[in-house]
Amino acid sequence: MKKKLNHKVIENLSIKDKPYKVHDTDTKGLFVLVHPNGSKYFRVNYTFNKIQKTLGLGVFPHVALTDARLKVAEIRSQLANEVDPSAERKKTNNATTKQIRNTFKKVALEWLELKSNAWKPDYTKDVLKSLESNVFPFIGDTAINKIDSIKLTEVLKTIENRGSYEILKKVRQRCNGIFIYAKVKQLIKTNPCEGQELLLKDNESDKSFNSIDVKELPALVKAIRTTSMEPTTKAGLLIALYTFLRTSEIRFARWDEINFDHRQWLIPAKRMKMGRDHIVPLSKQTIQVLKDLHPYTGHYPFVFASRHRPDTQPFSENAMLYALYRMGYRGKHTVHGFRHLATTILNELGFDRRHVEKQMSHQIKNKTEKRYNRAEFIHDRTIMMQEYADFVDRADGSNIVPIGHKKIK
Repeated sequence: MKKKLNHKVIENLSIKDKPYKVHDTDTKGLFVLVHPNGSKYFRVNYTFNKIQKTLGLGVFPHVALTDARLKVAEIRSQLANEVDPSAERKKTNNATTKQIRNTFKKVALEWLELKSNAWKPDYTKDVLKSLESNVFPFIGDTAINKIDSIKLTEVLKTIENRGSYEILKKVRQRCNGIFIYAKVKQLIKTNPCEGQELLLKDNESDKSFNSIDVKELPALVKAIRTTSMEPTTKAGLLIALYTFLRTSEIRFARWDEINFDHRQWLIPAKRMKMGRDHIVPLSKQTIQVLKDLHPYTGHYPFVFASRHRPDTQPFSENAMLYALYRMGYRGKHTVHGFRHLATTILNELGFDRRHVEKQMSHQIKNKTEKRYNRAEFIHDRTIMMQEYADFVDRADGSNIVPIGHKKIK
């Protein structure tokens, strides 16, 4: 794809399932590589000694288009003098590497190794992946004592601009922990993460709970069922719709956790936020979704197996979220929004709050309630989950009745 690039054009480049290139019509060899996570990288193709090579020029918008074009001009100048820009950069990088010992990435990995002793393996992996995807590409190779609040704000703003507010909150907290660790080790004098929450949009982290109105539910269900997407992604969204589980709980589901005969899903404690086993009664609709998916992934461990590495990992963390974006629900509804929607509907339908809280696997802080909450309420929750699934299939908002009234069957 070729376009006359400018700041606005690059800013508006859409996100797709796979990386794609947009070549600049005004600068020979220059192109933007757009990744599925929204990152946009400047690259340049050139030929040296009849061999075509590609060189990175930086990440948009941290590197402006004008700067990228200037770098291309420098590369053309080096080529004119029979200098390989790639080899020249390696020399510079090697010299810089010798000077820089404590990069952000190196210190972050030290911090992670220390903290992982008290964490579950899956959580440690999630923390590392969040840093690899959102922080390391921007400041991973920068000396930690050279990172100021302005540079860190740019990194966090990149996440905020994608609308990934829940990830933003987690990444900010993890960066803060890394910088505190660096400060204790006397690698830095000040923590650039202090006060970052004041520079980000107020309460934007709550947007991870964005949820549509009940009356918009039929349109969302129709969009999920009719939009073309990977079978695992479609099934994942339907499972989120009917079970309102967290993304990680759905994503790492394994076929050996599903009991089709008893219509139950047992999620082990190690995968639950509250650290306890969680039984999920499965409605007829949920069972059907799983049966429809089984021919695709039933011979792999993960229910939502990755297309690229189905034997060893599930689909990506943002697969369902990006699918919602593509359906037009960016800023309107998230995967976590299914939980908010379910809580609202179940409470308005008059279901026992204890049953709702148990199904949500929420932490009960009240000691008296906690004793009662030890009961699984399987029978009641089974009825509740089937009624909720039936409600979802016919919901237009008119079938909500006030608490205390008879629920529609």
